Amino acid sequence: MEVLIFLYAILLVFFTLVSFRYLYLIVGFFNNLKSWSLKVPPLRRYPKVCVQLPVYNEPFVVERVIRSSAKLIWPRDKLEIQVLDDSNDETSAIASRVVRELSQKGINIRHIRRGNREGFKAGALKYGMELSDAEYFAIFDADFIPPEDFLIKTIPFLENDPKLAAVQTRWEFINGESNLFTKAQRYMLNLHFVLEQFVRSRKNLWLTFNGTAGVLKRSALEWAGGWETETLTEDADLSFRLYKKGYKILYLPDVTCKSELPDSSVAFKAQQRRWAKGGAQVFRKYYKELFNLNIPFSWKVEFLFQSVGNVGYPLGMILLTLLPFVLYAKFMGYYPEIFLFMGIIAVFDILIVWLSFAIANYYYSRKISEFAFIPLGMAIVGASAVNNTFAFLEGLMGDRGTFERTPKAGDRGVIINDVSKKLEISRFELIWGLYITGISIFSVFLNQLILGFVLGVSGFGLLWLGSSSYLQILGYEFPDMVFDKEAEA
Repeated sequence: MEVLIFLYAILLVFFTLVSFRYLYLIVGFFNNLKSWSLKVPPLRRYPKVCVQLPVYNEPFVVERVIRSSAKLIWPRDKLEIQVLDDSNDETSAIASRVVRELSQKGINIRHIRRGNREGFKAGALKYGMELSDAEYFAIFDADFIPPEDFLIKTIPFLENDPKLAAVQTRWEFINGESNLFTKAQRYMLNLHFVLEQFVRSRKNLWLTFNGTAGVLKRSALEWAGGWETETLTEDADLSFRLYKKGYKILYLPDVTCKSELPDSSVAFKAQQRRWAKGGAQVFRKYYKELFNLNIPFSWKVEFLFQSVGNVGYPLGMILLTLLPFVLYAKFMGYYPEIFLFMGIIAVFDILIVWLSFAIANYYYSRKISEFAFIPLGMAIVGASAVNNTFAFLEGLMGDRGTFERTPKAGDRGVIINDVSKKLEISRFELIWGLYITGISIFSVFLNQLILGFVLGVSGFGLLWLGSSSYLQILGYEFPDMVFDKEAEA
């Protein structure tokens, strides 16, 4: 029993260190809030810019991203657009029609087909770069809608700072209020885009180029080795190499680019798998570099959080596995001083993480009502435990994997690969959700109300995500849990 309690305490200390990091972000956020908006430097010339639109089987959104990119404010003789189309469905016909129409209107736009998916998105970007002589590359995934003044607000920063390799803008979500599922995702992602990226940038810490809704400087990209295709998160891979070469990335939270959140559990889990596995692959590729004394310690810490932050999921599952034994020992009267200390730091951990979610989402919408939805955001974080644990461990062990697109705009009839594996994960989520719910009820009976509530939120999330994905894989529609007036109407 002593060994189990000791292991539980070690894991709790780990999560407390994570909480202190979030406390650091909260303090850094308010200390730097005055620099939320930066003055755009004067633009002395108009360099050539290539807008790259990597596309793979996106028939519902491909026309929208092409047309919005064609509206970007920039001299026409200094702007080209590449539709990097690796699709094998009707997306290609749609893209071809729109490109042909815009070309006839004088837009410098090309529909580029490689004939293969080698290197996935990174391979497509690399191929397109070889076909262009542009000095800068603006990248937008198919579900993004760049604002017309996007280049006007980003290129000047790159022009005025030779050590600046990229400018990343903040994601906003056109369907973030559509239903409870997309609202939960919005809560989860705002922690990164409102809090993390902003503080990292203003504190001159290591941060990632998010792969879309940003601009890259060609000279920096080439000096860092260009796009590499060994991982599923080519953006994090590139970001590490840029910082290693002495470059930096600027984050502009006041410049926003609208995007679309996955509207189904299967699509959401595919996106999360890619990010979790890709991050682990990047860590596996560069972990030896962390012993380089020339790399600042603060950068190493942020790289670890970005690349292997998903280690919290398997460690959290181990901690919850130990919890029944710990509760038994507590109520048998063992080690009261130790349990008092562990209880205090557990409450501290919960409060700090929840406060981080609240701050990030309040500053996203400026609505006090956002505080009421904190449990919803935490539910989807807890619900991701099983899915992300499998993906993280696969990436850590060297599984190359394939780039699995995230269906958008109400995709129906999506071809689901590895059906048996995904059904197995969904079953595991249901079993784990029932287990967590059981401990939640047990905790309430033991008068551990805070613990019971937190576990109840995670249990709900797991049962929600597991059941909806299980039904969708089998071909059934899972009803949206709508709450907004437009959806209800």
